[in-house]
Amino acid sequence: MKPTSDLSKKTKTELTALARRKKIPVTSGMLKEALIRAIKKGLRKIEAQKKSKTTKAKSRKRSPASKTTRRTVKTKSPKTSKAKTARAKTARKPKTTARKTASIKGKQTSAKKKTTRKTSPAKGKVKRAPAKKPVARKPQTARPPRTAKGPARSKPVETDLPGRYEDHRLAVMARDPNWAYAYWDLNPKQVRHLLKSAGQTADKARWILRVYSAALQPVEEKGHYFDVDINVEGGNYYLNLARPGARFIVEIGVFDTTGLFRSTAQSNPVILPLDRPSDTLAQESTFSGDMTSPGASTFTKPPSSRS
Repeated sequence: MKPTSDLSKKTKTELTALARRKKIPVTSGMLKEALIRAIKKGLRKIEAQKKSKTTKAKSRKRSPASKTTRRTVKTKSPKTSKAKTARAKTARKPKTTARKTASIKGKQTSAKKKTTRKTSPAKGKVKRAPAKKPVARKPQTARPPRTAKGPARSKPVETDLPGRYEDHRLAVMARDPNWAYAYWDLNPKQVRHLLKSAGQTADKARWILRVYSAALQPVEEKGHYFDVDINVEGGNYYLNLARPGARFIVEIGVFDTTGLFRSTAQSNPVILPLDRPSDTLAQESTFSGDMTSPGASTFTKPPSSRS
């Protein structure tokens, strides 16, 4: 192991290179002192591994010698061992009698006869291999025809449309001879100004649709009216007017503390359609000329396609 003075003299890059050569785990962000400690620890481990390997090798070399010595101690004189081995061989040899040898020979001959019968077929007869059974094939399903790939479909672009545009307007449309549809989009600034002038709060204000019956002529004149309570957050309302052919104008607003109605937006005039045929008839068109006169235009029959 190198002394501490040698490691301290080296730079950080040299220390990291030494750690990589010795396969010592080191990170790039370590300080120089930490690198020196890690290298020392790694070198100690390497030396300990080397010592353990050398001791194991020495013990393996010594082990066969000790076995031979033990065996030599146990072995006795060669004369006595040879006599004992000869006696053991003679004792182990089985005493085969004549009957046993005859039975063994008979078994061998019968086995030979059986093999000859199996292998040698009868004269004039030739064994044929068994016919193979036909394998049933699976019916092939018709594949659909390949179609030419068209251009890739573009995914629909998802656009988040706002629920309201804050235009501060009220619009009315006729649905049928009896009903009209009203919808509104109010600006929050103008709503706050209206509530402040009416002396009301947003949670206590009473919102109203005031429906005026307007005359067809002149347009600006307003007649009788009736009020409908609404939820201003809903944004729309269906009005049951029940006056086919009549003209209406609608206003939206709140009541102030004195009970006076304060309007914030007015709708377009709407006329409900009639539920019967019109009373006024169109003027009948008259034709004074004669179609058969020489100066009048005449219709000619087109020629037939058949000859």
